[in-house]
Amino acid sequence: MSPQSSFMETQYQFANAIRDPDNNPAPDNIEQRRMTIYQELFYNNIEGFIANGFPVLREITPDQTWHSMIRDFMIKHRCKTPLFHEIAREFLAYLDNERSSKNDPIFINELAHYEWVELALSVLDEDPTPYQYDEQQDCLTLNLKLSPLAWSLTYQFPVHQIGPDFQATKPSDTPHHLLVYRAQDDNVTFLELNPVSARLINLLNEGLTGQEAAEQIANELEHPNPDVVINGANTLITDWLQRGILILGNKKG
Repeated sequence: MSPQSSFMETQYQFANAIRDPDNNPAPDNIEQRRMTIYQELFYNNIEGFIANGFPVLREITPDQTWHSMIRDFMIKHRCKTPLFHEIAREFLAYLDNERSSKNDPIFINELAHYEWVELALSVLDEDPTPYQYDEQQDCLTLNLKLSPLAWSLTYQFPVHQIGPDFQATKPSDTPHHLLVYRAQDDNVTFLELNPVSARLINLLNEGLTGQEAAEQIANELEHPNPDVVINGANTLITDWLQRGILILGNKKG
């Protein structure tokens, strides 16, 4: 075996012994005391990043189950980024593609995604131009869209309510619509939407003005008084503009 091959083999042995020490011995020329230090440092760093990124999931997961899951993540998943803040995204990929425990909460994937969103938005490298809102202008005439710092989300479980005192046992009868955005002070905030306000956002993103979107929604609802829907849309759009959730978009077509 060439020196290069021997070195690479030692590297693989070393990495495997860190990921899965119970089933992979350390290379012969490494003192066990030092190997144990590497193993503990590596595990504690990974576990710490994931625990901080998914605080609710950590809180509701028993210690033994949690640490077993973190070890399983380290063994099965191959991270494709050197960035520490991307470990949370890699953990999502593990839950979606490699996690196979039937004993996990039924909502684990959606809860993890919901918690990841806050981290993802907090580090997102976007600097959209805010719309200079003028109270004298009719906001329903504008072509608007979601800021890249505002995400419209839909879940089958009430992920925003899950915690130690409440854990859903089945999907909800109707979807849960949430709007998450990073404000100008860099704080990430979640807003709960109803089906109508979620539909309004979707139509704005498709290029409709607020007026056009409200009229279409009123038609879809077969509302006896479309002005009620239009006035409601005006109130919502005004609030979203003031929060920086909406920016100027492009007209449909």
